[in-house]
Amino acid sequence: MTKYFIFVLLVLSLASGALVASRRLKPKPVPYAQPPKSIVICGIKDHPCVTYKVSFHPPTEKFGDGPGEGFTDYETKTIAIASSNDSFKNVQALEHEVYHAALWERGFKDTETWDLHAWIYFSEGPFSLVLHDNPDFVHYIVAAY
Repeated sequence: MTKYFIFVLLVLSLASGALVASRRLKPKPVPYAQPPKSIVICGIKDHPCVTYKVSFHPPTEKFGDGPGEGFTDYETKTIAIASSNDSFKNVQALEHEVYHAALWERGFKDTETWDLHAWIYFSEGPFSLVLHDNPDFVHYIVAAY
């Protein structure tokens, strides 16, 4: 009788351990943040802040409008992103276009002699990842301005 009791306790122990382990192994759903409807670009002395409207649309597959690609219209202050099923590509495209808008508003035009795209591609990965990986730093920046 004692052997059966020990056996039952052992089975219950293993079953409860397996249950706890299985709950821990389930991936937690990653919260999805909605993209902003506008981006405010400030920071130039004696220059008013500028708001760019942000929109997402289905890709048309035309040149420059494939999934995860974007376009910035400086005159109408709009950023249009062709949506991708990959949310990372959507974020990356919006970051890229925000860099274009920020540089434009600070006087760096696409017609400059240096390659604007080379600078954006070089900097968007490291700078954006630093902000992504350091939410306390981002909070500090937001609170300080």
